[in-house]
Amino acid sequence: MIRARVSCVVAMLAGVAVFATAAAAQNTPPQIAQAPAAAAAVLATAQFSQDPDLRCDLLEVKRISGGALLIRWRIINAAGQPNASAGGFANPTQAKTIRYPDFQWEQLYYIDPAENKKYLPLTDSANNRILEMFWNIDLAPGQQRLNWAKFPAPPAGSTKISISIPNFSPFEDAPVAQ
Repeated sequence: MIRARVSCVVAMLAGVAVFATAAAAQNTPPQIAQAPAAAAAVLATAQFSQDPDLRCDLLEVKRISGGALLIRWRIINAAGQPNASAGGFANPTQAKTIRYPDFQWEQLYYIDPAENKKYLPLTDSANNRILEMFWNIDLAPGQQRLNWAKFPAPPAGSTKISISIPNFSPFEDAPVAQ
């Protein structure tokens, strides 16, 4: 009796799997082969002002369509990882959760040194900032969060800017990619 039930369940599962595979094959659009994505290069790194185990990696500063500038960065809790804050020595720090606190929005900006002008993030028609940024969060050891923001682009002749991300030292002379 048990073998008959097990056989029945196995047969039902096999039928569901065949049906699901056939349905997925019918609904799957053709895929275009793409080259594997390269690992994100880090343009610069800064330490959190309240804990050197929390770091910020500047990933991208790029002009985009519509006269905008895209800045991408990630915040990483490097606690417990070799070379996290040991000044380059292989002395891992104790693993700990780190809180990235709240801040004032005016602390997120960049300065174009050629024009000596400060730029805040772009806003939409409802005055919402055009960005994805994490704050007031606890990061476990090894955990990271990717952030981005759109800003008005500097003049075409500006090739380097200074970026201020709250609670980290400024990223000076960050190259602006086309």
